[in-house]
Amino acid sequence: MFELNINVFCNIGKPGVSEIFKTVSFYDNIKIRFCDMFDDAIGYCLLISDNHEEATSFRSGSGASAKLYSVYYGDIKSIENRVDTVDDMWSSDENLNVTVGRYRKMIAYIKANYDAWFYRNLYSTAMDSIPDPAWYKDLEGRISYVNESFAEIVRRPQKECEGKTDDQIWNVDTDFNKDADIVDSDELVIKEQRTLALDQTITTIDGMMKLATYKSPLFNEFGDIIGTVGIAHDVTELINVRRDKDLLVESVPFPVVVVDSNWKTVVVNGTMRRLLKLEGPAEKFDYLTWKKYFLTPKTEKVVDEEHHFTNQIFTANDNMVDFDFQINEQDIIDVFGNITGHIIIPRRLGPNGEMIGVKPDYTK
Repeated sequence: MFELNINVFCNIGKPGVSEIFKTVSFYDNIKIRFCDMFDDAIGYCLLISDNHEEATSFRSGSGASAKLYSVYYGDIKSIENRVDTVDDMWSSDENLNVTVGRYRKMIAYIKANYDAWFYRNLYSTAMDSIPDPAWYKDLEGRISYVNESFAEIVRRPQKECEGKTDDQIWNVDTDFNKDADIVDSDELVIKEQRTLALDQTITTIDGMMKLATYKSPLFNEFGDIIGTVGIAHDVTELINVRRDKDLLVESVPFPVVVVDSNWKTVVVNGTMRRLLKLEGPAEKFDYLTWKKYFLTPKTEKVVDEEHHFTNQIFTANDNMVDFDFQINEQDIIDVFGNITGHIIIPRRLGPNGEMIGVKPDYTK
């Protein structure tokens, strides 16, 4: 934990009081420095004074470089009408042990204010460092805090977002955003009290966005839900890239199958479907099973390890297919060199081993 330094100004005429305060020890992360000159009133400072004019005016000097606290020590009746100008009042007639206890509580009060600022600054700094929009909401759906990324998307200052609801921020009253169920998803998180992963589409000033959203319930120290916290990742570009890839695979005039790293089918293009008369979703086609039971190797496998490529000719023993295949299998490598999938191209061969193109049928 970061150390809290507190400058204490003790201006008390009663003998021995200041000396006793100096003997009081605190936790290792609280450091007390007793000062004589008000020029040292920077950072967190505490004045304990038996001069009511000094005590009531000290706190007003707080600013960007100092957070000042003031305690009046003396006859409380002389200052009871000015109680709002000091942080506490200690009677000079009470037992000195009680006064020391009040001193400890005053330091603890300053420490609590420091902790509140520190953790508020900590979470706001952490939130603003996230490149995706993130937010906190209360149980009524009012926004308590948004990070800078969120504010940039909605084109509003961060402070202006606080206290507003989704319909005021995202224009949920438009027909399109009503379908996004932004408010309903908050209610679902509150009801189920668990983190939910959601796919949402919203409209912004810059256009439509597809978001992968994660929302979690926020609890107080007694286990009561008090709001929700969320973060949304813009996946618009990623989805567009996937659709472009699917369109490219579908448009090529020869059979193509795409599988993941476990050889589970992801995409079967139309040419391949027509060639094998496949029906149903791509996941139903098991490439390895088809290769094992419906094809017989005709040549040895040619392996190009450098380019992660294999080539082999097969004879079909499927009564629906009466020709040979030259099957090319190409590994899909990510930026870390890991295999994330495979692209399979089964090219049909003619009687003399020549490649035969299959024209795409755009009417289907």
